Amino acid sequence: MEPITFVGLPLCSRANVSGITEAVKVLREIGIVQELGKNASTLKDHGDARLSEIRSDFGPKNLLNFPQFLQDSGRIRSVVSQWDGEGLLFALGGECSICVGSLAGLKGNIGDKIGIVWIDAHGDFNTPETTPSGYIGGMCLAFACGRGPSLKGIVDERKPILGEENVVHIGGRALDPLESENMSSSPMKTYSALTLRKNGVPSSLNLAISSLADRCDCLACHLDVDCIDPELMPAVNFPAQSGLSLEETKAIVKLIQRTGKLKLFDLAGYNPALDPNRTCALKLTRFTSETFAQQH
Repeated sequence: MEPITFVGLPLCSRANVSGITEAVKVLREIGIVQELGKNASTLKDHGDARLSEIRSDFGPKNLLNFPQFLQDSGRIRSVVSQWDGEGLLFALGGECSICVGSLAGLKGNIGDKIGIVWIDAHGDFNTPETTPSGYIGGMCLAFACGRGPSLKGIVDERKPILGEENVVHIGGRALDPLESENMSSSPMKTYSALTLRKNGVPSSLNLAISSLADRCDCLACHLDVDCIDPELMPAVNFPAQSGLSLEETKAIVKLIQRTGKLKLFDLAGYNPALDPNRTCALKLTRFTSETFAQQH
């Protein structure tokens, strides 16, 4: 068992998906922090970051609410950079764009060369030039890799947070056409949900994850819960059919844990407004407990 630090990051960068900001509050009420504590040598709760509440969208149609996103990412970076670096940081969103601030904070705190395993039904690799929606949540991985607008004040502009060669993207099955071209032209490695179902998790991912760990100072895992099939996890804003099972998702995270280099786990994408009976919240809490059980 190892120390775990928990932080809530209730970020949402667009008005019409704002229900996602309640994820931290609801999962806290369900008991996710207590479940993590059962599997930690010590558990520290750093509370929840104070982030913007966006009631209406503004700015260019291909880059909505960017000033507030930058402000919130700076706040997230500050919170993460105050972590003592012991054990694992469990960051609960909010939407996927928490990654820019959390990774920037990790980079300044733990190591310069970060590898990430990004588990998501979507690419999140659009840019303002390719996005069909202007939604930053669909561009955040590209931003972290240095594509898109300047992140001045968040990162060193001379180099991105992540090198694209240190990205392993898993579970994709709902990519926009130009986004797919972005990913195909990138040195990142991609493994679709179909590939995992066909070949199994260990056979598909063992080499990629172990190689990533070998060349990086530390690893982050970003899990958007829409990677899970919507029959099992319907409380997401952008469901995509033929997703992963909970057991497959857990197996992926376990592979990353076994490298001994996992320092940051981002959990994002749950929308409690779509979960009136809290069925999905209970599944996520159980999933978290089982995934981080008996860490060594």
